[in-house]
Amino acid sequence: MNRKIIVGLAVVLGVTQCHKKDTPSTPLVSPIVSDTTSYPIGYDTVLTPTWDDFVNAVIFVESSGRDSVVGDNGRAVGCLQIHPIMVREVNRKLKKWNAPYTYTLEDRYSRAKSIEMFNIISEEYHCCEGYTFMEYAEIVARRWNGGGRGERKSATLPYWEKIHAHLDASMK
Repeated sequence: MNRKIIVGLAVVLGVTQCHKKDTPSTPLVSPIVSDTTSYPIGYDTVLTPTWDDFVNAVIFVESSGRDSVVGDNGRAVGCLQIHPIMVREVNRKLKKWNAPYTYTLEDRYSRAKSIEMFNIISEEYHCCEGYTFMEYAEIVARRWNGGGRGERKSATLPYWEKIHAHLDASMK
């Protein structure tokens, strides 16, 4: 499928793209996806969270929505509590994609740039074929919390449960 069509579908669906291994990739043109879908509230309507809802839940769990939070003994910064190693990993991916820009440690204080970095990391996961949105969101969240194999660590389950609870509450 054409890359432009895939990116377009990702934007319409409100999710990031998941690449197959060894496939050259570039970050989404606009990694901040806005929710353009309105849901009529009816007796049998089940609301599904969007990517924005998920990112906002992670932000709430990480920093209670505050952009200037510093945690983990000064190593984690911003609304998504990004460590320096994560900035280096994002920049490594951008270099691989021949992107004309990189991120700095100061960019962690910017909500928009923090979300862009989160999306860049999230779209590289080779896990999404056949997964529901919530299954994919759980993997992303648990890896955000516990590293590259975070979804396999029982220590990341309470983190996912907090995000899931926040998503449930925001859908009511």
